[in-house]
Amino acid sequence: MSGPAAGAGWSRGALRDAEREPAVQVLARAFRDNPLNVAVIGSDDPNLRLRVNAHGLRSLLPVAHAHGRVRVLRAGGELAAVLIAVAPGAHPLPPASLAARLRCLFGQGLRVARRWAEVFEAMAKLHPPEPHWYLGTLGVEPRQQGRGIGGALLADWLAEVDREPSCAYLETDRPESVAFYERAGFVALGETRIFSVRIWRMRRRA
Repeated sequence: MSGPAAGAGWSRGALRDAEREPAVQVLARAFRDNPLNVAVIGSDDPNLRLRVNAHGLRSLLPVAHAHGRVRVLRAGGELAAVLIAVAPGAHPLPPASLAARLRCLFGQGLRVARRWAEVFEAMAKLHPPEPHWYLGTLGVEPRQQGRGIGGALLADWLAEVDREPSCAYLETDRPESVAFYERAGFVALGETRIFSVRIWRMRRRA
């Protein structure tokens, strides 16, 4: 895909243990206003959505860090983007610890937790049948968007993907993201709707 290989003061690599909470906050802000996020949480309060997002991400991130791929891009010494992916054969990730799940449940509330469970269950059924890389999350700090950071981190991950003979798969609920991923070689497989939100499913061949 086209895009900058590096920017001034950028560095890319695996998530460090000390960066987990900053990564949670970057992703919570990045997805705060996404259509599916708004529909699931069902609140017009952006601060509430941030808090709910953070609770879910604190449950997910340690598992993804241990069993998946969590890559980050740092700009000026701060986290600017976070990518969470799963290698072929590793999806779905194992559940978080019971303590982490309880903290998430109390933080998000039973209704929101149930709605997210519905989303994950519905989307899991639509994954390609063959072994595949799964791009679960790619989020850029909102004030850092428009600088090519997301494209650079995606290209970094796809370089790893291309060393494996497997396709890559993702979902997105943002129409503008469809073109972004198409530039990286993904092709739309179709659309589905969850809580009346359009979800595009996309695949990149091996």
